[in-house]
This record gives sequence, structure tokens and C-alpha cells, in this order.
Amino acid sequence: MINNVFRYPDTNSSRAKIELLNEKFVGLKIGIIGVGGTGAYTLDLIAKTPVSQIHLYDGDIFQLHNAFRAPGATPSAKFECDGDLYKVDYYYQIYNEMHSGIFPHQQYITLENISELGTLDFIFLSVDRNSVRYEITNKLLSMGIPFIDVGLGVNALENELIATLRATLVTEQKSDHLQNRIGPEEATENEYKTNIQIADLNCLNAALAVVTWKRYVGFYQDLKKTHNSLYFINTGKLLNEDT
Repeated sequence: MINNVFRYPDTNSSRAKIELLNEKFVGLKIGIIGVGGTGAYTLDLIAKTPVSQIHLYDGDIFQLHNAFRAPGATPSAKFECDGDLYKVDYYYQIYNEMHSGIFPHQQYITLENISELGTLDFIFLSVDRNSVRYEITNKLLSMGIPFIDVGLGVNALENELIATLRATLVTEQKSDHLQNRIGPEEATENEYKTNIQIADLNCLNAALAVVTWKRYVGFYQDLKKTHNSLYFINTGKLLNEDT
């Protein structure tokens, strides 16, 4: 029997007759590190599952440019209020209307406080600095917490953009691919740092991550046990690097 974490009945699942499948999410405590573009869309998708808790970690302030790569439409009044509005608080206000188990944390995850994640069952990592990503992923691996790290690289080619999206699953059973996917060096050329308002890429990257997670928990069938997916915008090719 699913504990009701939603503010209103999930008639979507009942119409589709997948209530029993949803029990695979029950009791899970999820962490999302970084609720920028991709992390916010990850939250949007996870909030529609009956997981027990969703913990948001980010020390950034929600600013005007963030509205152009955020799920939904941000009311202009949000930018007229006194004081700073943290991203985690902004998204808490929105998704708490639907899901009761959301907890905002106004902080970045570092090696000094990463032990706070020890009670969580799964982590989504969405940060834009490789050095930070490298430290966190290796620590999560040593803590035995499964996670998915996402990556998004966008570059200008003449008058067009090319992009590659990545979703990497790491578990205790499969982690030998981590060193070949995530390194400590920063990318030398990445237009994403200035052309950040690309909501469709953020949304697609989040969807790849959440679908990978749903395969991991057994909601979707996973015949190939995919642990690293790459999607190339200019060719439309989705590559499972484990096969």
C-alpha cells in the first residue's frame, strides 16, 4: 500500500493501472545536488513519483536569468520581493504544493558536509564544475550511495550550437566506468557557461537521468543494464556506451 505523499490523489497512475509499479518508489529518500537548469527538471520529474523524501542542495540565489531555463513560468513578482530567494526555497514553494516530502537545504555540498547525505538512498548530481563533481562522486562511491551524474556540453560551430548530453549511473555493483567518464579537469571551451538559457537541453538531460534511475529501481525494463548514455544533438544519436 503506497503511503500518500501527494497533496491530492494520483489519478494518473490509477488511470494507467500502474499503482503496483509505483510501490517501487515508496520509502526512497532522494537527494538532488544542484537545482539549476537540469537539477530543476530532475526535481519536476521526481516530484511526480511517490518517493518518501526529496532533499534539495544548492547555495545559489534564484535570479532573473534562471527563469528562462526553469520548469514552468516564474511570476514576475518573485523578482520584486525584498531579500534574496534561494533556488532551493523557490522550488520548494512550487513543488511542496504537490509533494509533501521536499526538504530545501541552502548549502553547497562539499567534502566537509557530504556526510549529511548518508541517510539517502539515491543521489542526482547536477553541478557545472568538474573539480567539484569529481570530489563528490568519489566520496559518494566510498559511502556506498548509488547516484547519477549528468553532464551537458555546448559549443558554438559557426552560427549553430552543437551539444552532447550525458547521464552516468554509478552503483556499488558497477563503478569501474567512473574514472573514464568523470575527471577533475575543467573543460577549456564550453559555450554553456554563457548561453545558459537552453531549457530544452536541461530538460532532456534530466529526462535521461530520471529514465536511467527508473530502470535502476525496476520501474522500466533494462535489458542492457545501461550505466552511461550519451546523446548527440547534431546527429540525434543516443549511445549506450556499455554495449
